[in-house]
Amino acid sequence: MSWALSLPTETLKDSSARHVLLCLANYAGSNGTGAFPSASTLAQDTGLSERTVRYKLDDLEQSGLIKKGNQAIAAVHIDRHDRRPVVYDLQILRGANTAPRTKRGADGATGCNSQQNGVQSGTERGAATAPNPSLNHQGTEEQQQREIDELIAEQDRQALEPQDDRQRFAMFADFVPPEDALQTQLKIAGLPVDSMTDELLAGFKGFFVAKTSVLDTAAGWCFKLVGWIKRERAQAAGSASAEEGAAGEDWASKGVRL
Repeated sequence: MSWALSLPTETLKDSSARHVLLCLANYAGSNGTGAFPSASTLAQDTGLSERTVRYKLDDLEQSGLIKKGNQAIAAVHIDRHDRRPVVYDLQILRGANTAPRTKRGADGATGCNSQQNGVQSGTERGAATAPNPSLNHQGTEEQQQREIDELIAEQDRQALEPQDDRQRFAMFADFVPPEDALQTQLKIAGLPVDSMTDELLAGFKGFFVAKTSVLDTAAGWCFKLVGWIKRERAQAAGSASAEEGAAGEDWASKGVRL
């Protein structure tokens, strides 16, 4: 947060965007990465609306003060795909004030201590070679990335598994309505069993995938789907009747009896 506080006004003049950046920085790591508060959380922190928060995040990203980070970090903590906020990294090198330079001393020193502080400058005969810490760090990062990838794969697999009849869930692209529940709802609605087409199902899922706050059971989604089919069929029938009526009026205007 100290970096965000020290940003010059010339770098970020928008006070609302600065407020959002300050609150976002409060959730980042010590190196400025891995901040993933939700828009609603930032709205509570700043007192702004969620819509304004999203606009300001876009402005901050366009100005280069933040950028999208490793989205797998949020996946480790939040199971639901549609509930994961965006992970941001703060660009702490951008807009930072220049570090003060110390005055060169009379002896020409630059402020660096020439003492080794217990670290030998050379290797004594027979001394063991110190391990390369960068290799160990690289191995740790690779292991963490594998664990994150495995976790995401497991979550994707669970999302595609059949849902419990009593479990409420948001609509997703690979949803397949249970055959028995769908046939029951079609029968109750008085619709033919072959009323559902791929086009109708795709339109239904496309509409509700965008409404992540709508949750229902598998049977409940079948009920909504049949209502969707019934409405679409009624609209199609109305359009066909209107076209026939228009055609009849056209022939009547020419003196032709149908």
